[in-house]
Amino acid sequence: MDRRKRRKSGRKRLTAEDRAKYARERRELIGKLIIQDGWEGAIVLEHVRGSQYIVRLADGREVYASHKKQKDQQKQTVATQAGWRLWEEK
Repeated sequence: MDRRKRRKSGRKRLTAEDRAKYARERRELIGKLIIQDGWEGAIVLEHVRGSQYIVRLADGREVYASHKKQKDQQKQTVATQAGWRLWEEK
């Protein structure tokens, strides 16, 4: 039986196990090489919050970027290949 309550927004609350799992997934991206088109050679330096990271591009600049998890992407130990874009204020 699923004990998670629905919020007013219609989303389910995360369990403690879910939160821990997602935090581990975010930490696993730190230090990985990005091999996505246009991002080749970039390295994930730091997780900021949510989907936001600090990334060092191949030319040495450090930028804020966001990452959307890819459902079909297999976990790679060295690189991440999709879902990256420059972070912009909305």
